[in-house]
Amino acid sequence: MRAIVLAAGEGYRLRPLTVHTPKVMLPVGNRPILEYVIEALRRKNVRDITIVVGYHADRVKQYFGSGRDFGVNITYVHQRKQLGTAHALYQARCDEEFLLLYGDNIIDERCVEQIMGAERNTVLVSRSNRAREYGVLVHGKDRTIIVEKPESGEENVVFTGIAKFGPEIFGEIERAMREEIYDLPKVLNRIKINYLNASCGWMDAVFPLDLLDLNRHALRGITRRLGGKVENATIVGNVEIGDGTVVGAGSYISGNVRIGENCFIGPNTVILGDTSIGDGVRIGAQSYVENSIIMEDTQIEEGALIKNSVIGRDASIGARFTAISGERKKVVGDRIYRLVGGAVVGDGAEIGAVVVLHPGVHVGAGAKIADLKVLNEDVSDGESVR
Repeated sequence: MRAIVLAAGEGYRLRPLTVHTPKVMLPVGNRPILEYVIEALRRKNVRDITIVVGYHADRVKQYFGSGRDFGVNITYVHQRKQLGTAHALYQARCDEEFLLLYGDNIIDERCVEQIMGAERNTVLVSRSNRAREYGVLVHGKDRTIIVEKPESGEENVVFTGIAKFGPEIFGEIERAMREEIYDLPKVLNRIKINYLNASCGWMDAVFPLDLLDLNRHALRGITRRLGGKVENATIVGNVEIGDGTVVGAGSYISGNVRIGENCFIGPNTVILGDTSIGDGVRIGAQSYVENSIIMEDTQIEEGALIKNSVIGRDASIGARFTAISGERKKVVGDRIYRLVGGAVVGDGAEIGAVVVLHPGVHVGAGAKIADLKVLNEDVSDGESVR
């Protein structure tokens, strides 16, 4: 059976992390989100995969290539304009029954097994505490429909993006697009659909700090492996250390922690909880990192304190940096959200010494922050704070 995976969107609400990277390629557990989808398909012997790419398509194609290294056969089609999910699916139209998956959700193989065993024109639905951000099932007198991002938060069963369709769906999409309807839930409301409650692992990230939940889930399955060089440090739990990495003397690492290749962890550094550190990261001596994501090639000087935070690629962070974790209310678009966690730093940001970021602060991609700053508000992409 063929699978069609939608991976064309940006993931706007995950900015600044998606300025240079599509949502599907953001790393959790040091692997792109999309890789978990492909792995789930492979495990259930679904080898022929069409990926619909668009925003920063080169990132997806360069990483996955033909799919050979991942045990699958991948073909790519382009959505030149990101008009909507139905329009994206239409780019991959075929004449056979197929599985549909969204490439920006973490799923497990049970989801694939469940939808493979379902009848044609079935979608998986799941309960969510962020139901207002999705297509929500609303039960009417005569039928059930999907309502995109409803104002009411009363309904909490959402469309997961996992489905099984026959080729006739493309005719429905074509007719809908003539009426300028481009989103898949609106198309599905025009035809008879079966709704099946998901009995599998499905997770999504709406905002940057949500990636920490996905990271926690991804790190559950790691096993202890100590590559590189560990210099008289204490390692407790399922800790994975990549080849070429050096862990300085006196360091303490505990929890489900994955550290990539060719990293440097300075002496007397503490790394705890569910933390992933990408390849080529340098963390200075006497730092503290807990329940965080630090992406590849980022450099952090000594004495950092980072809790429940997400740091992007190739960032440069000065000594005694602090990312405070806590709770705050934040306006995103036209809504107010309660966010819990630390800070978010975009790719290529340059942060000086002794900088403090309050909970929920976002530092944009390529932003520059001078020494001795305390920030309680977001910094835009490319902005300088002097």
